[in-house]
Amino acid sequence: MYNNLLTIINVWGEKMAVVREYAEMSLPEIEALDRKKTIFLMAVSPLEVHGHHLPVGADIFISLELIRRYVGELQKEYPSYTLVTLPPLYLGADALPVKGSVSVPAPLLKGVLLSYVKSLAALGFRYLFIADNHGGPRHQMGIEAASRKAWKKYRFYLINSFNHEFRLMVQHDQAFMQKTGLGAGCCGDDADCHAGTNETSLMLAADRKKVRDNWQEISTYRPPASSKLMLGLGKLAGLFSRGLGKDLEHLAGTLAWVGDPDKLPYVGCPALASQEAGEAMFKARTEVAMEFFRKALAGEDVKTTPMLWGLSLLQRLPE
Repeated sequence: MYNNLLTIINVWGEKMAVVREYAEMSLPEIEALDRKKTIFLMAVSPLEVHGHHLPVGADIFISLELIRRYVGELQKEYPSYTLVTLPPLYLGADALPVKGSVSVPAPLLKGVLLSYVKSLAALGFRYLFIADNHGGPRHQMGIEAASRKAWKKYRFYLINSFNHEFRLMVQHDQAFMQKTGLGAGCCGDDADCHAGTNETSLMLAADRKKVRDNWQEISTYRPPASSKLMLGLGKLAGLFSRGLGKDLEHLAGTLAWVGDPDKLPYVGCPALASQEAGEAMFKARTEVAMEFFRKALAGEDVKTTPMLWGLSLLQRLPE
């Protein structure tokens, strides 16, 4: 899977960072790694139904493409580092609750990630950068909870920039929208939150062969109107915390979709997708991720604030 990366690449005669695959390394090779200049990378997302036109592994496939792009940028900026890819982790909470999805509780996800951190930290390593494409609220909470504990207990950087990127997408952050050139309803926001224009575009850019031929024939689906009660709670919370108020509005839309007895396994308009839009989103997300990576490699404390983090106790609820 990573064969195209497992070499020392030379551009204009300059040696760039070595990329290794952890599963293929022997113990002496692992022990020989420079502890201060080794970055681990791993794709983490659940197996989840993505309409009738995308594979259940779509989030991982998109995450693997993100890793490829992270590697390219890290090689340019940190040529003396070694980049080590870990096998993808098909694991996540809050997968779409339909037959075919595989979901685990957020505390289990948190525990698995902390086990990875504990093992790497015991060897003296400090960095594990995650690529993720799943917007489930408890999924993101679980990863961020693991990240903060990893820093507190081991001074280890476990970073998932998608926790931040997803917020930018949902809340139509002006700078991020300008970076992508994508408008509302096709940027992975609430009107396009699952297997719609954005995720179909990302898959077209990542691996067009994995997108089923019927994608241009799929009609637009928008979820029912949000509950007035939930929207009211969001407005009330907004009086005390603007961020939490917006998060609750997002939750109201999500609950309206998953609670719809006639729901479809996607939201948005897959037929409007394009490879160009996917490339634009990949580029913007890679730029945001690199901002977090630079801070970590400079020794700064790095935190993200996932959607609904103010209600992080929700991650303890059963799937």
